[in-house]
Formats: sequence, C-alpha cells, structure tokens
Amino acid sequence: MFKKLGFFLFAMGVSASYAIAGGEPECYMQCDDALDQCVIARPGSAGACTKVHQLCYNRCAQD
Repeated sequence: MFKKLGFFLFAMGVSASYAIAGGEPECYMQCDDALDQCVIARPGSAGACTKVHQLCYNRCAQD
C-alpha cells in the first residue's frame, strides 16, 4: 500500500513540475485526471500510466 501511495505522490509531483513549464492549464489538468484514473483502475501498471502521462504533457507543450 505504501508503495502505491509513494508512486501516486511521485506522479503528482512530476505533474506539478510539468504544469509550471507552460501551455494551457486545462490540457495539463486533463492529463493529471487521466493519470489519476489510470493509477486507480490499473494499480499494477504504474509505469505505463506514467509513460502515457508524459506523452500527454508533451502534447500539451506542443500546442
């Protein structure tokens, strides 16, 4: 349980650091929501959720 909580807090920290970088805040918020849903729905696939989250943030930064 602590491992999942630790990953969730790490992912939130990463998402917060990306949000400061620029782009539309709504886009980043949608990425964060998708990450939360992914981690909750697939607790064993934390690495895949993080990768998709990073790709989403990259797409937001390009817009």
